[in-house]
Amino acid sequence: MLAWFGNKKRAEGLVGLSITDQRIALAHITRKRDDVFLENCVRRGIADGSSARQQLADIVVEAGLAGAQCSCVLAPRDYNIYLVEAPQVADDEVSAAVRWKIKDLLDMPVDQAVIDVFALPEDAFQGRSKMVYAVAASRTSVEQLIDTVDRAGLDLQTIDIPELAMRNISSHVMDDRNGLAFVSLKESGSTMNVSRDGKLYLTRKINTLVGPDALLQDDWEMVRDRLALEIQRSLDYYESQMGQNPVSQIMIAPRLKDTESMMNSLGEALAAPVGVLDYAVELASPETITPETKGACMMAIGAALRVNLHEGRQ
Repeated sequence: MLAWFGNKKRAEGLVGLSITDQRIALAHITRKRDDVFLENCVRRGIADGSSARQQLADIVVEAGLAGAQCSCVLAPRDYNIYLVEAPQVADDEVSAAVRWKIKDLLDMPVDQAVIDVFALPEDAFQGRSKMVYAVAASRTSVEQLIDTVDRAGLDLQTIDIPELAMRNISSHVMDDRNGLAFVSLKESGSTMNVSRDGKLYLTRKINTLVGPDALLQDDWEMVRDRLALEIQRSLDYYESQMGQNPVSQIMIAPRLKDTESMMNSLGEALAAPVGVLDYAVELASPETITPETKGACMMAIGAALRVNLHEGRQ
């Protein structure tokens, strides 16, 4: 008889998740025609003695999201991404062919890796061989993530990567018809995307470390110049190797406390205008969700902004 009362309607929209050893970030987004609304956004540390599985299960119950569809973002340490020439095989055989193409680049045995690909736009390599991005993740890590999400009561639809979560945010907030560079600067690892018309053309890891107090360092100008050089080299590659027009703007993701200063400092070192991609302002939400919470949940929000649930499984 209890089962008669247990068939509650599943929450609409899509839940985005980002899980690390230290914290869980969850975002719940619904869509009605062209309107996008951030229904809920939670960032919670994982307490000592607690598990991510239990912590996530508690959040799902509190938010009333049991059974909701979910897209989860891999942590940076759990995957690697490679730009490789596309094998000359049928579309449904590309992933298998790429597996053997990158096997010597992997830091794990190839049979222990989950590998998927996403293609670059058709015009990304004019006159050159077609290229694809290959994503390789530990099968054990992926299976643990699937188990954590499943036991928390969510319906896992896709496993994303930060690069695609960032693409989702920039394409939702910005007009990138003339090309857009979006840079997320973090001490744990920075990423730069170049997109046009909502399509990801180039993504690069940035090696220069940029901590929360980077501008207060005595050697900041030297660090900034290295950072600017990495960004400019990526833009040069986008133009010269991909045959694209220069991007119209470089946007940085909001930072904890030095966003405007970082924007101004980078603007002095780069040729293209530098701005802030302030998705916290652009994304409608209840007043109880602060801009700080949105900023801390960027990857979860990006996952929840995914439109096409059948765009690969990265």
